[in-house]
Amino acid sequence: MQIVVRRTGGIAGMTRSWRIDTESCADPDAWSTLVDGLPDEPPVRPQPVPDDFEWTITVARTTVRVPGSQLDGQWAALVERVRAEGEPA
Repeated sequence: MQIVVRRTGGIAGMTRSWRIDTESCADPDAWSTLVDGLPDEPPVRPQPVPDDFEWTITVARTTVRVPGSQLDGQWAALVERVRAEGEPA
């Protein structure tokens, strides 16, 4: 499965991306477990936060957008792992 994480916004407004193909990893089952544990709906920002990041997370054919101020739990774990083990895109 392909996972792409993109971070936009912040003070400088820069975009950074990371990607990983979980099938070529040493532990594809751990990736599947992490993805299966994601909530059905991403967090919703109650009101805009100035200079906040926005995370765009694409897993296979599903894309969600998560405000940086709301990135926690399983979403944060997925982003952290993709950034740590994936390649810059």
